[in-house]
Amino acid sequence: MTIRPIFVAVIAAAAAFALAATATPAAAQGGWRSGALVAPVGTGDRVYGPAEAGLTLIVWLDPECPYCKQFGQTGEKLVDANNANTTGANTTGANSTGKLNLIVRLMPLPFHGEPAIAASAASLCVAEQAGAAGFYRFLDRYLALTATNGRGIPASAGRGSDAIGSLAQEAGASDVPALRTCRRAPETLRRVMGESAAAEAAGVGGTPSIAIRNNRTGDSLMADGAIPQDAIQSAIDWLAARSAAKSTSGRSTSGGS
Repeated sequence: MTIRPIFVAVIAAAAAFALAATATPAAAQGGWRSGALVAPVGTGDRVYGPAEAGLTLIVWLDPECPYCKQFGQTGEKLVDANNANTTGANTTGANSTGKLNLIVRLMPLPFHGEPAIAASAASLCVAEQAGAAGFYRFLDRYLALTATNGRGIPASAGRGSDAIGSLAQEAGASDVPALRTCRRAPETLRRVMGESAAAEAAGVGGTPSIAIRNNRTGDSLMADGAIPQDAIQSAIDWLAARSAAKSTSGRSTSGGS
């Protein structure tokens, strides 16, 4: 092996070590921890943003959680900002590439009662008819209107006796009989409970909880609470830089002789 490849390899390894040593505290400022148990994006997930993004922001929420209401559309805003210069960045479910996409997973908490379960189930039913775009339209609108903590959408919102059904139709579930059947189906409830069980298995203890996953390496970070957008962005940047350093180090150490 010639001296130059050795020199390049040493420099790259040193850079990777420095990144790992200095960047971790910055990423940990929001209480970030390893998300090794977080499941990768699956066929059942509703994707906002480019389907083939390098990083995925995962948010677990309860439609009746006041902190989820506070978090609002932070996830969508982050995806839009990180893909501002990427063709097809703001599509949902399109086979396009970009830096970041979003998936929301449901975790209705028992103490928020029937409204949390009902809204979660309805969101899945909307997704069946209107895809990921309808899913996010429904949840965004529901969170904007709910009084939270199990109180549901107040009568003052003017949505009638079935406010959830009304929002579901507005979000794109135009087949009303199918919507009604889906909302009442035991299978829909099992799907909601399955997402909650998967959240617990991943180490989620409450809502909202956040994870950022590198879809190339599997590296993941997790944190709890309605974290500010800039703090999540810092963690996104850290994880992207860490992965880039790993990639550079790997290429350099396999240099020719």
